[in-house]
Amino acid sequence: MNSDAFMEYAFIVMVALIGIEIFVSYIKGKQYYRLNVLIADVSTGVIFALIGVVILLGALYVYDKIETNFSLSALGYHFFPLESPFQFSPSFSVNWQALGAWTFAVVFADFVYYWFHRHCHEINLFWATHVTHHSTQEMNLSVAFRGNGLQRIFEYIYFLSMALLGIPWAMFLLSHRILKVYQFVVHTRFIGKLGFLEQFMVTPSNHRVHHGIQDKYIDRNHGGIFIIWDRMFGSFEWETEEPIYGLTKPVNSFNPITVNMHVFKDIFFQVWKCKSVGDVFKTIFGPPGWKPTYLITEADKAPEPTKVQKYDPKPPMGVMIYVALQAAVLMAVGLVIWKVAKINLEQDMTTLGILSAVIIFSLFSIDRTMEMKRWSRRTEVVRNVLFILAFVAALVYSNIPNIEIFAIPLIGLSFVSLVWIVIKRKTFFDLSNISNTWY
Repeated sequence: MNSDAFMEYAFIVMVALIGIEIFVSYIKGKQYYRLNVLIADVSTGVIFALIGVVILLGALYVYDKIETNFSLSALGYHFFPLESPFQFSPSFSVNWQALGAWTFAVVFADFVYYWFHRHCHEINLFWATHVTHHSTQEMNLSVAFRGNGLQRIFEYIYFLSMALLGIPWAMFLLSHRILKVYQFVVHTRFIGKLGFLEQFMVTPSNHRVHHGIQDKYIDRNHGGIFIIWDRMFGSFEWETEEPIYGLTKPVNSFNPITVNMHVFKDIFFQVWKCKSVGDVFKTIFGPPGWKPTYLITEADKAPEPTKVQKYDPKPPMGVMIYVALQAAVLMAVGLVIWKVAKINLEQDMTTLGILSAVIIFSLFSIDRTMEMKRWSRRTEVVRNVLFILAFVAALVYSNIPNIEIFAIPLIGLSFVSLVWIVIKRKTFFDLSNISNTWY
């Protein structure tokens, strides 16, 4: 199957499963979803997808060059035929070489992912790109969407090992996407232990451990599909009590920029204060949280997990209704741009880049509004003006096909939102007395 088609079908199923899990959570009285966290999760996911388009295209270009010129297949050893392992017409048959190749590709991709994922928890620079996924204090299916696009740069470097073996890029990409779709399924609290599968598969129970912040759970269970790697290499832990989810030092923000970049900021300022090259090296490539003794303060002590309070700002109902509506529109537009970008990146890269930047700023603005941050009304004015200008420009100058179908309604919605903000400026959006910080 074409990997793009696979992901399109998978995405529909993912969204449906999230909807079902939200419904079941509500019916059973389980507070597994909070609207503000759901918006933050999917906001981060949209940014991850938009940034990931460019990174993926670059990675596949490098992958193809290595596989073509420097791999086992370039030396004449062709172990991975890019063929379907099954034939259904005129009669059913199995291509055993192709089946073996695809099986190896999926298993080896998971092995590579295990080491990349483990290093993300052991190397501070990698952790800076992975921390986004762990920053939520909830565990549900939408958490799988929470990721940092920059993580893909390091992740794809690890997967170039598959190119060296001569695995075609199409086989790598589908194997990698199978891994990611499987990872989505295990982000849930509704499924308990699965008997003998716990011994060799990554199950929801095994993966909940990975997100726990209790001492015994930290940096455990890194596998994507198979837990056997953790059992082989000493990083396995059973789920014996309900994990407490999040970070040992909570970031306490829904702002996607803060969530994506806060460890990079910490690394930068720590490097600035380091007194030796060795300390600079350890700051960047040492374990997360490492500091030279002369920089350690009382603030570096992580709170007891059981005493960590969930970050849950509670804006007025009217604000949340406004944010939810705007978020739904922005996420839909972001996904449309992501889809179009994969097709038309070369034809209209400038327009797509501008629209992507507007979407990212917009998600930043509505998440700030949801957190009742100072100046959120002002950023919302700017956001709606930018939305109008960006989509008017796209409508007039863009070569993107059928853009008017969604551009015209969005221009109208942004204009109505702008008028509403101005009318309600002293009541609906006057949040400056609630939070004086802007970030």
